[in-house]
Amino acid sequence: MLSTNRKGIYQTFDPSGDVTSDERWQAIRLPDGSIQIDNETVRVAPFSEPRSDAMTIQLDPQLRLIEFTIHGLFGTRESRICVLGESRDRATICWRHKAEIHEKHVAWRDDLEIDWMTPLCKMVTVWRSRLQPDQSRTFDTFLLDEVTFRPTATRQTYRRLPDEIHMTRFGAMKLQHYEVNFDHQAQPTAHFWCDDDGVLYDFVAANGFGFKLTAVNV
Repeated sequence: MLSTNRKGIYQTFDPSGDVTSDERWQAIRLPDGSIQIDNETVRVAPFSEPRSDAMTIQLDPQLRLIEFTIHGLFGTRESRICVLGESRDRATICWRHKAEIHEKHVAWRDDLEIDWMTPLCKMVTVWRSRLQPDQSRTFDTFLLDEVTFRPTATRQTYRRLPDEIHMTRFGAMKLQHYEVNFDHQAQPTAHFWCDDDGVLYDFVAANGFGFKLTAVNV
């Protein structure tokens, strides 16, 4: 869980090992106990839509989602998820490309997760899962398409493995080790390693896709 304000830089790698993005990010705890996470990402070919985009996640002091937004492609592409009402039992999900606007209203629960093309979504899920070694938990998740932001309802299972020494850009570190499984596939979809704040240092998918932390404050 976030013990102090954190910031850093991630790089994204495609399965062939090519760098497809640089992502600068920060996570800060505000005076009222809520948390805001922001990033700015430059995505380059071979990513299928080279562009810049920016994301913000706002969480209340209980780590419940307030709002999730993405602005990309020079203002022509946008996504927004807003939890509505005091009962927090409904939400709107919007995604737009130029004048083409889509909106859907969904039943909302505070244990729903959001996933997209950034390790920061995994960080939030780690915070909210509170898993101990050898524990696992399955989440209903809205997975946003990496290009269009169109949401798809999926299920993701997080399993925390024993902590281990893992080689990072900053040397060997003792980190929390997780595996992720999408929609009950036979084998884990990905493994990742993070510190006690939930900051991911390395993410490796079964197909070779990955994220790597290249700069961070400690």
